[in-house]
Amino acid sequence: MIESLQALLADWQQTRSIILGFLEELSDTDLDKKLPRNVLNTIRLQAYELTLFQRDIINSLTTKTVDFEEEYVYINLSTQDLVARMAELDGELEKALEFMDGTDVIDYYGEQRNVHQIISTMIGHENMHIGQIIAFCYATGIEIPESISEPMALEG
Repeated sequence: MIESLQALLADWQQTRSIILGFLEELSDTDLDKKLPRNVLNTIRLQAYELTLFQRDIINSLTTKTVDFEEEYVYINLSTQDLVARMAELDGELEKALEFMDGTDVIDYYGEQRNVHQIISTMIGHENMHIGQIIAFCYATGIEIPESISEPMALEG
């Protein structure tokens, strides 16, 4: 894998580790606590949506066209199933990037974006959800795991 994609993959792995920290360290009660948001109103559902988005991004690396499903259907997977799904998708992502030379272009709603931009979009999307989850934790009294709050210098 070329160095620039290796760097993006490392950024992705760091970002993904935060979501995994929430999934692995929060109780089912906290993962399923209703949040002040429509549709994706639990941490568990937000995590599941991240897998749908990642699946579409991975598919675009092969098809060369970003084609998000018209309407996602959200389901509550167990924590174990979510973690396993994320591990599987992360492996597929790494495999898809392995032989790309960085010049690969993907159609993103009529705009031509290179593979770096597409992976950056995925990382940005995951980070947006991390920010939402942190804000929701503060708003609803869910204690943020120390493995997340300490490295991110989050106040209690």
